[in-house]
Amino acid sequence: MEKTTFGQPPIDPKTIATEIINAVRREKDSSPGWTRAVKEALWRCGEERGLSVYTGLRLPEKQSYEWLLDVVWYNRITCSVSLAVESEWGNEGDVLDDFSKLLVVKAPLKVMIYFAYKGSFVERFEKEYLSAFDHHVKCEQYLLIQFQGPKNDRVYLYEAPNDGRVKEVRFSELDLGTMAAATS
Repeated sequence: MEKTTFGQPPIDPKTIATEIINAVRREKDSSPGWTRAVKEALWRCGEERGLSVYTGLRLPEKQSYEWLLDVVWYNRITCSVSLAVESEWGNEGDVLDDFSKLLVVKAPLKVMIYFAYKGSFVERFEKEYLSAFDHHVKCEQYLLIQFQGPKNDRVYLYEAPNDGRVKEVRFSELDLGTMAAATS
């Protein structure tokens, strides 16, 4: 196996996508409830891996502050960000603006969670943001978790093939077959 700058991501993209989709789909409320459900699921997953988790949540047993992004898994031993997460339930412009924050954070796995009200806009992530970015790190992964209505969730993954600028960026849609059963 080739050595990369980051090593392995802290969690498999399909695993974290399943956790997030399940958390959101259990919540009947809209965006405030969805955000809390996502942060609670990510808090639990991060702590299970022995990482410090920053979410901005206040739970009875402890309080966590936001640190740069909506959710950050921080490894105190290596002083590195293991996971960077932004979520935005607003319009397309708001989602893309929040996504731009993920570009500048160095982490092996970066996750954008959003609702696509007027249809998918994955091409905008590819062409306007990732293709224009000059500072990719080989093997960093971007995971898009797109909600668009009942049973219409989509998950896309992109892994940078090299350091620096990437000429052509294409997200691959992850198979949701096994995840659909978990969310029903």
